[in-house]
Amino acid sequence: MPTPVTVPTSPVTIGTSKHAITMVMGMWLIIGLFIDGFAHNHGAVETFFTPWHGILYSGYLACAIWIFHMIRSNKINTMSASWIEAIPAGYKLGAFGVILFFFGGLGDMYWHTVFGIEKNIEALLSPTHLLLFSGGLLIITSPYRALSHGEKRAAPTFRQLLPALTSIALTFTVMAFFLMYAWSFRQNLWMAREEDAIARAVVDFLITTMLLVVPLMVVLRRWKLPFGTVTFFFLFESFFLAVLDGFEQYGSIIILLISGIIGDVMFRAIKDRETTDWRYKAVFFVLPVLVWSLYFAGLKLFDTLDWAPELWGGSIFLSALCCMGLSILAAPVESRSRK
Repeated sequence: MPTPVTVPTSPVTIGTSKHAITMVMGMWLIIGLFIDGFAHNHGAVETFFTPWHGILYSGYLACAIWIFHMIRSNKINTMSASWIEAIPAGYKLGAFGVILFFFGGLGDMYWHTVFGIEKNIEALLSPTHLLLFSGGLLIITSPYRALSHGEKRAAPTFRQLLPALTSIALTFTVMAFFLMYAWSFRQNLWMAREEDAIARAVVDFLITTMLLVVPLMVVLRRWKLPFGTVTFFFLFESFFLAVLDGFEQYGSIIILLISGIIGDVMFRAIKDRETTDWRYKAVFFVLPVLVWSLYFAGLKLFDTLDWAPELWGGSIFLSALCCMGLSILAAPVESRSRK
């Protein structure tokens, strides 16, 4: 009687090195996205078939081939009964994202051929671009989903957690791309005196603050924060967003580098305490104060600052309060044991 084939009943797990390769492919994809964004912002896009679209879609193709390769290898090595069972743990949504991005790309080519090339916010909110956004997010979040279940250590090192950290950083950077009109470092709204413009500026400060600090809260929901994480996230977002304007706003990189280093030092000082400790909330209050104080100080010293103290001081304090409040809600409910 033939020996029955053992079919795996749980998702196939893969090693950290394979997640790292996924992130390399994801970086390729997102670099293409930001180069395309730079081209859109500077009027260089006239057709669908451009070099920057070539970078974007070749990055997608690399992601698709790599994910399919992992699925195929798992199916052969584990004798999985179906292709779905062979999808690595955390990658089912990523595989769906590959399909979604494919149809988004076809739709984008058709859309540009029929309706032309969009400009400004229209380009960010076009249906096909949002479909590409959806597929891309599902792909680049795969390593985080996999490691959030597979990494059992409560306090892994920065290197051990790097694929997950890169996954989170890419995710929020893509979000920031589609919210580039609300990224405070790209605006000149501090010179506005009209009520509506001032209100928009304050909202932009809040949105930018959330894009910077929420990634840290995501990590802390699952792990202790490895030293260097704050600087990594802050520099990651600031560098990519600076690409959109040809690094004209390089001051944001300096501000967030300084803030990131100080943030890492503050978190390291409380690393032996549970993430439910009040000191973590205090750090989340201080971080926005630090970022926007440096920002307004830079304006005062090197540019212009027409806002009254109530406006710039209130914007700083409101951002800090909202950040602290969100950190209270995002903190783990129960303490976890550390290994």
